[in-house]
Amino acid sequence: MRVSEFARIDRCSQPAATALIGRLVADGYATRTKDPEDSRAVVVELTETGRTRLSTARRSFADALLTRLPGFDLERLMFLDAELNELLDAMKDAGTQRPS
Repeated sequence: MRVSEFARIDRCSQPAATALIGRLVADGYATRTKDPEDSRAVVVELTETGRTRLSTARRSFADALLTRLPGFDLERLMFLDAELNELLDAMKDAGTQRPS
């Protein structure tokens, strides 16, 4: 994905995303290449090491949630995740709109 898309998903600025991606590349978790469709843009992709690290982190996070929230099954947590992301998007949109 492009750096701007990463920044949007991570909800950070493009400079912050660029710095984070730089660390991921330095640690061997991602690669950076020129976008074949736009030579001014960069495409970032996880390496196999990065995919393994991400999968491990997600499993650890899920395990921690499930053991601390025994009444919340995976389906309920996924629902809450979707709702919270929608709320964050709405708040972000509201913050960029000017009052009339």
